[in-house]
Amino acid sequence: NQGVDFNLRKGEIHALMGENGAGKSTLMKLLLGIYHPDQGTILFKGETLKNHSPQQALDKGISMIHQELSPVLDMRVCDNIFLGREPVKYGLVDDKSLFRDTEELLQSLGMTDLDPLAKMCDLSVAQTQMVEIAKAVSYHSKVIVFDEPTSSLTEEEVEHLFRIINMLRD
Repeated sequence: NQGVDFNLRKGEIHALMGENGAGKSTLMKLLLGIYHPDQGTILFKGETLKNHSPQQALDKGISMIHQELSPVLDMRVCDNIFLGREPVKYGLVDDKSLFRDTEELLQSLGMTDLDPLAKMCDLSVAQTQMVEIAKAVSYHSKVIVFDEPTSSLTEEEVEHLFRIINMLRD
């Protein structure tokens, strides 16, 4: 990644294309704090990101849906979306709030066919990807990076994905 100058503005959708080995994934991983740049500057909302971690990127509103999905298969959809951020009541996970928050999130994204209580191991690859998208949105992300999001989707699922991306843009 030499001489890269890439600007994002609110409400824009970009596609980063190039040959294998061109540095697309490296650029995404630099933005997300997985890799750290040897030189140059990453600015986000006027702030220089230097040696930031993936958690700090999430906290700032930058999230990524990786091509290699990594859900916790033995857990439910709602648990995967809010993993580590579950609503708590009396020191215990508040399942009622967790279900309600997940259901509201999925409905807002038009993912009404996903059951918040379904186990991840019972979902298709496309449904698993939709859960990952919902998880990214649940962080109130300002930038969501999709790594080859259509690679395992049917034509109908791709159309649904694009509707969600356009909704998020709007």
